Amino acid sequence: MNTRLKIKNYFSDTWNRLDQMMYFMLVVAIILRYVLTDDYEFEWARNVYAINLVMYYLRILQFYFVEKRLGPKVIMIRRMVLLLLCTILHK
Repeated sequence: MNTRLKIKNYFSDTWNRLDQMMYFMLVVAIILRYVLTDDYEFEWARNVYAINLVMYYLRILQFYFVEKRLGPKVIMIRRMVLLLLCTILHK
């Protein structure tokens, strides 16, 4: 396989895209943390940290998908968190 096909296969997986977005948001949060000095502006950094934390939790919950009893519950939790994020970001 050539390199271009490997990269395409890597980014075709949803979890790999989520990982890349988490890493990018973490870098953004760290930059915001040290650049913004006002308390009001610092709320932006906290919000990015909070969204990043939720994404990390979703990534960790992925390991429970294969469990017979926990899998459906994890799917329900994931849907609830996504709805909660939509509600938070809409306001």
